[in-house]
Amino acid sequence: MRAIYADLKRARMRPTSSRVAVLRLFHEFPNEHMTADQVFRRVPPETEQCSLASVYRALSQLLEAGLITNAWIGEQRVVYELNRGTRHSHLVCNDCGEVADIDDTELESQHETIAGARGFRYTSASLVIFGRCAHCEATLESRVRRTGAMHGLSRRP
Repeated sequence: MRAIYADLKRARMRPTSSRVAVLRLFHEFPNEHMTADQVFRRVPPETEQCSLASVYRALSQLLEAGLITNAWIGEQRVVYELNRGTRHSHLVCNDCGEVADIDDTELESQHETIAGARGFRYTSASLVIFGRCAHCEATLESRVRRTGAMHGLSRRP
């Protein structure tokens, strides 16, 4: 809890109940990516004056202060996460929506090289790679095997 108040103090932000509740959530789940709605649903119901609008305001203010970051991950979906001080990209599962971090310094170096070669000073990049996570891939393969086996049985004389 001290870290939350220290973060807000460093950012010169007043510790309102919604800011504290939202930032506490990101400290409790430092590796999770959450939409504003997911944040709102996870904020404890006893939090004083914490509406969806106040969650959006808190997210905006925490983002502006650099305490959290966000990423656009397709289809008008924005996720927020704790700013852990390192740049990274994301993998997004097309089936279940899971978001995973890509922490790759070589990739970051390539972004910087590409920008520099075109006369840009690199500040950040937003790379999202879409695909299928291992769990969804295994589920799909299992369904295909079951379906294939069922069709194979139905073709027998």
